[in-house]
Amino acid sequence: MAKIVDSALDKAGPVFVGIAVILIDMCVFAYYLVIFPYNHTWTDETTLFSKLLTMAIFAFTLYMVYCIHFHYYMAIKTSPGSFIKDPPVQSGNVEQDEEVSAREVMLDMEEYSSPPKICKKCHLPKPERAHHCSVCNKCIMRFDHHCPWIHNCVGHFNHRYFVLFMTYLSVSAGYFVFFGWRPFVISLDVVGTEWPYYYPRPLVAFSMILAICMGLAIGGLCAWHYYLIITAQTTVEYYNNDFDRRQCKRNGEVFINMYDFGAKENLRRFFNICDRFPWYTILKPVPIPPRGNGRTFEKSEAFYMLPRSRQRDHMEMHSEGQDIDDDIKDT
Repeated sequence: MAKIVDSALDKAGPVFVGIAVILIDMCVFAYYLVIFPYNHTWTDETTLFSKLLTMAIFAFTLYMVYCIHFHYYMAIKTSPGSFIKDPPVQSGNVEQDEEVSAREVMLDMEEYSSPPKICKKCHLPKPERAHHCSVCNKCIMRFDHHCPWIHNCVGHFNHRYFVLFMTYLSVSAGYFVFFGWRPFVISLDVVGTEWPYYYPRPLVAFSMILAICMGLAIGGLCAWHYYLIITAQTTVEYYNNDFDRRQCKRNGEVFINMYDFGAKENLRRFFNICDRFPWYTILKPVPIPPRGNGRTFEKSEAFYMLPRSRQRDHMEMHSEGQDIDDDIKDT
């Protein structure tokens, strides 16, 4: 039954993407055809300052719309990072490969005392933080979850785009609701007010309800992901770490998240604004690769201060958690 659901989810992916684009652009049209002209008039009597302000607001909203569509497109089209049996053909591309061979994974893991886990599903080496996606039927680097709305997994290479898409969408939904509630009341036609716009009243009303729902749902999911980012976890790792934390507490030990460098540093590492890219690249809708190769990850100083035996225990618990999660997802 689980395989049938996974197959149906995979097949329905393009439908989900199409629906998402239609709903988002419905709100965009409602804003530019109704809400923007309602809030910003342009006549011969309009002052120069008001005209400049209107132009600035128009440019800002265009920027927000472009950022939403750009990051949504990149979250869909960017491979989250997966593994293949045969080495990739050298194409001369200088960008970091998002699909790597089993041989590369083994070479990366040479520094560890024990070999990497072998995935029970795709029979390939499974490095740290990787999990098998039952929908895509392959192991994904730093796997967070499979999202049908992007017809893709959220993983190492596209997680940044996914979070920024939710960020811009949540802010835009709030902006839409704040400036659109008066046109929304008029669109309800409670007192028979004249409707001077080409965009139909029902679509404006629906767009407002949609913006409220998207703002709450996507905003909540976005806040959850920012919590995961500042605590250096993925959605899967959160539940593993919660279990391990309770186990350590029961044994009188202190739990250490080996990937946690502190809230500020975790944010810098996630958005890759450490060394190569400045902080303002978060605001620029341009492709930015993640930090690292997605196969090995730097460990915090607190982790290396543990005795070697405790370090080994942490690595073993993490590795066992990968198998447990993949088994649960396939039951």
